[in-house]
Amino acid sequence: MSESMQRADDADKQRAFLGLLACQLVTPWSHPTIYPLVHRHAATLTTWSARLGYRLVHLDRCYRLRRVPIDGRVAAPVVEPPRRHVLLLALYAAACLDDHREDTITLQELSDVVRLATWGRGGWPYDPDLRPHRHGMVAAVELLTGHGVLEPRTDDQLVEGWERSGEGIGAGYVLHRDALMLLIDTGDVDLALARRSVSAEDTRGIELLRALVETQAILVDELTDESRAYLVGQRARLRQRAEEMTGGSVEVRADALTLVLPADRDLPASLQIDFPAATAVDWVSLRLLDAAARTGTGSFRECPADEVRRLAAEVHSASGRHLTKTLQESSTTMLAAAEARLTGVGLLRLLPDGAWQLTPLAGRYRDADLSHPAPADTLFPEDA
Repeated sequence: MSESMQRADDADKQRAFLGLLACQLVTPWSHPTIYPLVHRHAATLTTWSARLGYRLVHLDRCYRLRRVPIDGRVAAPVVEPPRRHVLLLALYAAACLDDHREDTITLQELSDVVRLATWGRGGWPYDPDLRPHRHGMVAAVELLTGHGVLEPRTDDQLVEGWERSGEGIGAGYVLHRDALMLLIDTGDVDLALARRSVSAEDTRGIELLRALVETQAILVDELTDESRAYLVGQRARLRQRAEEMTGGSVEVRADALTLVLPADRDLPASLQIDFPAATAVDWVSLRLLDAAARTGTGSFRECPADEVRRLAAEVHSASGRHLTKTLQESSTTMLAAAEARLTGVGLLRLLPDGAWQLTPLAGRYRDADLSHPAPADTLFPEDA
């Protein structure tokens, strides 16, 4: 194989692996681009999954990456989880589909059986006569569709009409039982809840590689003495494996190892930190982050609450008309928006007293070349 063909083959393997990390259950109908790559390189992906203590499971035309917990712990990427009621509806829907005898179902039929299941078990009620509940059901079905359990066979407009009025069939779906079987396997849940370990071997290397690949960072000051000692001796090996599997590059600093994924690939949105974006909130957040980092101390730089409020007042006063109308209301409103944004992308931990604790990842955004943007009405959308 020529060098250029080898590079292309390696890139396909890495794209397939990253696709599995972002979409743990891959099928031809839910992920038509990723599935052929996963199927073609299943042997390599099985080996790479094992490096992380994971298992790649194959059933008919479905592949699932099973993230096996270690002592009840997993490495969780920084993503916004589904809302609780949506996740609960998705679990009820999956349980009802497991009992469904037909290979097709409509949204209205699924809504009916979920309503009976929630009321019949004396649990949290679902009332499809209420539009917010129907909206939640649509979101739950979208979760199952994303995992390949349901495959839409009708127009999206039927779903929108049902969500608005509660009338009609909503939509028609094909039920894929192989995907459902892989999705509702509860073995790993048992390992997490019981905090049981599946191996008596030294798992430090696996846990560190999980952190680097899944969260894109190993924060040195958060490691135990044993894990820190392992990292000192195995840093090069961990770096090589992470780069081989993802195609990214690992930046090594005294306080952190960070994985930077390639920017020239069509990566799933959940694997990328979309910060800073061209919005007023991100511009303000970046200014506050840089100012707080200069006044904070320690590897996890901490900036007292009073100092954070003072910095917010300065930025708010200096920014004036460059902010959106919502952010112009007060420095408190602006600060709350910035805190939510920075916390959401894993750069900030908000302490109980309101102080800021910046993670080592925030160092990547230090010393940004900041200048006032164009007025808000020309550069930023009003809801930014």
